[in-house]
Amino acid sequence: MIGVFGANGFLGKHLVRRLSDDGRQVTAVARRFDDDLDTMGARSVAGDLRDRSAMRYALEGVSTVVQLMGTSTPAQGISRSTQDIQDDVIPHVAFLRECADMGVARFVFVSSGGAVYGPVSGDQSVPESHPTHPISSHGVTKLMVEHFIRLHSHLDDLEHVILRVANPFGPGQVVKAGQGLIPALLRRHADGLPVVVYGDGSAARDYVYVDDVVDALVRAIDAPGHQETTLNIGSGTPRTVMEVVAALEEVAGVNFEIEKRPERATDVDRISLNVTRARTELAWEPRVPFLEGLRRTVRAEA
Repeated sequence: MIGVFGANGFLGKHLVRRLSDDGRQVTAVARRFDDDLDTMGARSVAGDLRDRSAMRYALEGVSTVVQLMGTSTPAQGISRSTQDIQDDVIPHVAFLRECADMGVARFVFVSSGGAVYGPVSGDQSVPESHPTHPISSHGVTKLMVEHFIRLHSHLDDLEHVILRVANPFGPGQVVKAGQGLIPALLRRHADGLPVVVYGDGSAARDYVYVDDVVDALVRAIDAPGHQETTLNIGSGTPRTVMEVVAALEEVAGVNFEIEKRPERATDVDRISLNVTRARTELAWEPRVPFLEGLRRTVRAEA
């Protein structure tokens, strides 16, 4: 049994759908459920990581956990750092203990492929061995959880695959507390509002299509042998905000009105991920080109 925690989120919905379509047994766990998730045939459990009884119930019969739940975003900076520790770190620590006690064999965790690294010098794609110097509470939180996962792997023999995922995008994504450039552009334009660009628009990010992320998650679930690894999942190609704006204008056939705002101190200037280790260990690579991913997204949202 595979437990997907955070099943009602962007990645969670796509993963539950993929696993269900493949005939896998799934326990879908979320704070709440939308109607489209209830029809997928998965066992559904409502609750979050702070609800110990709900989590123990959800973990019954689960051999692999995919943990997608989280409340923080990079855009929030350090404004809620205390809350991030209370809402994300402490519940994760308790949840890992529950997983070990309930006999979970493998823990797959979706971390951040940008926020944990922080500022990067030069133009190189960042490998997993790169120093981690997060400049947002979100990044620190993700990194703390990573370390507790490794601790339980050492103490409890809990296998783990940590996926440091770049900026995922695709159909069904919604804007969350300033996170999600592509859905934000589409939403603002649909509402007749100018799209917001922080700074001069030269900040560059690594964007990866949702189907490729789900494929990486499935491969992490099914990887043979005893797994204790951390892997980058991205495209390996940085794209500036203005390049994304131009590409989306081309694909959608629109012209965005731009509203410039001051850059945010917790935004990393440039990040792209080296995915060589994921190619080697999971036989994974990004397959959906960026423009094709945009086309699929625009068609689905039309």
